[in-house]
Amino acid sequence: MELSINKKYLIFELVKSFTKDDRPYIRVVLLDSKGEQYNGIMFDSNKLDFEPEKGDIVEISGSLQNYNGQMQIKINNMLKGSIDDLYDFLPKSKYDPDLMLNELMDIVYKNLDCEYTIKLMDMFFNDDATIRQFIKHPAAKNVHHAYVGGLLEHTLSVVKLAIILSDYYCEQVDKNILIAGAIFHDLGKIYELDITKGFDYTDSGKLLGHLILGIDLVRGYISKIESFPESKANLILHLVASHHGYIEFGAIKKPKTYEALILHHIDDLDAKINNFGILFEKDKVQTGWSSYDRLLERQIFKHKDN
Repeated sequence: MELSINKKYLIFELVKSFTKDDRPYIRVVLLDSKGEQYNGIMFDSNKLDFEPEKGDIVEISGSLQNYNGQMQIKINNMLKGSIDDLYDFLPKSKYDPDLMLNELMDIVYKNLDCEYTIKLMDMFFNDDATIRQFIKHPAAKNVHHAYVGGLLEHTLSVVKLAIILSDYYCEQVDKNILIAGAIFHDLGKIYELDITKGFDYTDSGKLLGHLILGIDLVRGYISKIESFPESKANLILHLVASHHGYIEFGAIKKPKTYEALILHHIDDLDAKINNFGILFEKDKVQTGWSSYDRLLERQIFKHKDN
C-alpha cells in the first residue's frame, strides 16, 4: 500500500546518477519541518525545470512506499521552494539556545578566578558576531550534535563535565585552563561548517579544519589582552590542538597535560552519549536493541531502567 505525498522538504543529501539504460535519476535524504529524515528517489529527473542541489527547499509530490524493508518516497515531481524557509527544516536542539547561553555564561564566571582567563571569556562572550554563529551551529555535519544549536549544547555539556572533574582532580588540574579549553575546543566549527544550505563543510573547513581555525580565533582574542601570559596562552591553545586525542583522529598534538587529557575524554564521552541517544530516537527504541550503527560499529542496548 502506498501513501500519497505532497509536502515541502529540505534536501539534506543528494546523489545524482544514471540507470543501466542511461536514464538520469537522483537519490535524496529529505528533512521535513519536524526534523524527520526520509530517503527518496526520483527517476527521469531530467524532466525537472531546475537543477536540484543539496540545501534546496523543495515541494515534492509522490508516494511513500516500502522498498527492501525500508520506507522511502518515490518522487513524481519536485518544485523549488523558498530559501527563506531553511531554518524550519533543519534539525534543532531540544533546548532553548538563549537559556543554554545564559547557563553557560553563569557557570563559567562562577568557576573562574584568574583575571586573564576572565578577560578572555569577556572577549568571547562580547563578540556578538561569533556568539550569533556559536548558538546556531551544529557540533558536526552528521556525527554528533548534528543540529542547530548542537555546538552550544555540546560545549555546555563539556564545560559542566570539566568543572566536575577539575574539582575532583583539584590537586593536578588548573580549573581556569580546563574551562577555557572546554569553551574553545570546537569553536572553529563556526568557520568549518556551512549552515546556509543544510550542513556541509566550507572551503576553509576542508583545507584547515576546526582545530586550526579555532586556534586562530582564540589567538586573536589573546592578542588583544595586555600582558596575557604566554605560558597560559600555550596551555589553552594546546587543549584545542589536542582534544581529538590521537593524530590519526585529527589531533594536531597528543594531549600532554592533565587538562588536555581530561578534555579529550569528556569531549569523546559527550559525543558518544549523544550518538547513543540519537540512534535510540531514530530507531524509536523504548527498550531493547538498536540497529547496527556503522560509525559506532555496534548495536546498542536500552534497558528498561534507562
